[in-house]
Amino acid sequence: MHLFSLLRRSAVLLVASLTLQLPAAEPTKPAPDKATAPAAELTPADKAVLELPKVEVTSARIKQIDHELKQIDKQIAREKKKLKSTTLDKSLNSDKVSNAAAIFGGNSASRMVAVAASRVNLLESERALLERLKFPRTAEDQALIEKELVNLRTTRRNLDDAAKQR
Repeated sequence: MHLFSLLRRSAVLLVASLTLQLPAAEPTKPAPDKATAPAAELTPADKAVLELPKVEVTSARIKQIDHELKQIDKQIAREKKKLKSTTLDKSLNSDKVSNAAAIFGGNSASRMVAVAASRVNLLESERALLERLKFPRTAEDQALIEKELVNLRTTRRNLDDAAKQR
C-alpha cells in the first residue's frame, strides 16, 4: 500500500518535470495580406479617447431608501385601517360628547378619521418623494426633495396637536 502511493507520487513528479522542459508551442500568425494592411492602420479619429461621464453607484443609500419605503408602506396600511371608525368608537367619541369634553383634549371619531385620511395622503406623498430620491437628476434636485421630505414629516407629526397647527 505504501509502495503504491510512493510510485504514484514519483510518476506525478516525473510527468510534471517533463512538461516543464517541453518547448511551448507558439501560435501561428497569419501572413499580412495586402488587402487587410490599410484597415489595420488607425486613423486619428480612432486614436481619440471617448470619455463617458463618471457614474457613482451607492447601493447602501438605495437600500436605506428601500427600507424607508417598506416602513412607510406599513404605516400607510396601519393608517388606512383607521379611515373607518367602528361603531363603538362612534358611540364613545360622538361629536356631541367630544364637544362637551373638549376641555380634556379628546377628539371626535369623525375628527380622527379626517386626521387619518390626511396622514395617509401625506404618507403617500412622502413615498412618492422617496421613490424620486432613489435616482435624483441633480444635486439640487436631491436637496430639494430632502427638504420637502422634512416638511412632510413635520406636518405629519403635528397633525394631532391642534396648538401646532395654528
